[in-house]
Amino acid sequence: MGQDMEWFVGVSAVDITPPVGLWMSGYALRDKPAQSAIHPLWVKALALKDKNGTVAVMVGCDIIGFPREVSERIKSRVEKELKIPPERVLLNSSHTHSGPVIEKSLVNIYPLDGTDQLERIKNYTAELEDNVFQCIAKAVSELIPANLYYGKGIARFAVNRRNNKPDEIENVFEFRGPVDYSVPVLFATSVDNGSMIAIVCSYACHGTVLADYYWCGDYPGFAQIELQNMYPGAVSIFLGGCGADIDPMPRLKLSLARQYGKELACAVETVIEDNAQAIPSNLSTSLEFVTLELEQPIRKEELERIANDPTQVDYKFRSARYLLRELAKGRSFSDVYDYPVQVWNLGGIPLVALGGEVVVDYAKCIKSMLGNNAIVLGYSNDVMAYIPSVRVLHEGGYEGGDFQIGYMLPSKWKESIQERILSTVQKLWHKVKS
Repeated sequence: MGQDMEWFVGVSAVDITPPVGLWMSGYALRDKPAQSAIHPLWVKALALKDKNGTVAVMVGCDIIGFPREVSERIKSRVEKELKIPPERVLLNSSHTHSGPVIEKSLVNIYPLDGTDQLERIKNYTAELEDNVFQCIAKAVSELIPANLYYGKGIARFAVNRRNNKPDEIENVFEFRGPVDYSVPVLFATSVDNGSMIAIVCSYACHGTVLADYYWCGDYPGFAQIELQNMYPGAVSIFLGGCGADIDPMPRLKLSLARQYGKELACAVETVIEDNAQAIPSNLSTSLEFVTLELEQPIRKEELERIANDPTQVDYKFRSARYLLRELAKGRSFSDVYDYPVQVWNLGGIPLVALGGEVVVDYAKCIKSMLGNNAIVLGYSNDVMAYIPSVRVLHEGGYEGGDFQIGYMLPSKWKESIQERILSTVQKLWHKVKS
């Protein structure tokens, strides 16, 4: 291929498996720490350098999500030591529910009071930040000439959990609700010998096959293992898509996590073997924090009612008690949130990375705006809450605002949320497209 198609690519992987005995993230009903590991947890980084010398890095990580404070510290260090600005660093999580609790992320929903867990979580988070930085630095230091390809496959184990019940799934012949079955794939091969260097894939589905007490990357972890067995020497990276209202179904069996991992890997293999296009060596990046509005904050009296109501689910009364303690310390509730929207132009392929747990409607809307080749990610740079569409806000329920208190936000989003996010995506795409 000609110079206009040639990239420089570097890849790295660092084991971030926590010690046994650290609390696990994802389910408020867990009542004890992790007991063992099914397979290691990883942070992985892909560094890209285009023909103009622009360097950017995308990171996939086997955690529930990067909270804002953690993301900011990592990006600040990368900018200071590696001279790569924040808009060129994409921090994404697989959102596995079999990973560790991270400081500043949902800590309030677990029964950790009176234990040493908060200190252990703080120490692990500091180690994680260093591991993510070291992973990025290594990938950047090992850039080699490469060709970069893009394609899109299909996997069909994702089911809209708002419209279908897991215990009825085997008797359902027609699933209800929107789903994004697409599997966007990026992969890089060496210019020198054609060997596979890196494989990046995404899927819009929660990492919730498993709900036990063993560290595991869930189906994304098994997919990466499968792909690395298929292509020895390559590093496989998973990036979480807009799957906030999507679950793998059926679930709760280790064999199913392996099965879905293999299904995802086979979808990626099909792209690599039969359905990929070379991407021109041209990279533009952008990042903007758009102000999202919240409704009127919850009153102290309502928090007290929830905190003392024995019929409330665990995450609600624990979160209410946490917020009451914050109020007692003098904290005031804000009615706005600065939300990260990141848009890249990868040789003509739009890559959109949104913060929070983003419902599938956003992937549909963005693809209708930018084209079906767009790669649309959630769980990127800051996971602060569920990000509902106007439709989901109207319907209500868990993703529509019920879990807002679990994320320590004092009220639901206003309906302007969808228009503000989508208009920012459109604006940034026009910026990087030119």
